[in-house]
Amino acid sequence: MMDGLTDGLWLMNNGDIALEDVEQTAFAILQAGRLRMVKTEYISCPGCGRTLYDLRTTIARIKEATKGMTGLKVGIMGCIVNGPGEMADADYGYVGAGPNKVSLYRKQVCVEHNIPEEEAVEHLLALIKADQQGKQ
Repeated sequence: MMDGLTDGLWLMNNGDIALEDVEQTAFAILQAGRLRMVKTEYISCPGCGRTLYDLRTTIARIKEATKGMTGLKVGIMGCIVNGPGEMADADYGYVGAGPNKVSLYRKQVCVEHNIPEEEAVEHLLALIKADQQGKQ
């Protein structure tokens, strides 16, 4: 699929799997092959000693806040050392910048520095919404 060698996708169902599950599986395969973006994709590091905020809780907060948005790639990285490179193909990045501080990225450009962690998810949402309104 990713090499352009297929034109379609066929999933078999004997009637024992709900149609909604089959449909979600098909869309997930198409998104994994970068052929159709139907939901938000999250790119995250596993965290390390340089991660200076609660990565798991933050990922959950961002997923909850962006669950209705489609076609976005959001990078959630623990530190400023490797984070910007690892999330290079993301539309937006949430990157640890220091103890309880976060920097936000649009593509590979840092647009906000050293935001307090407790405010950073709201700043990320505001950035995404402002960009979406600018496209309309």
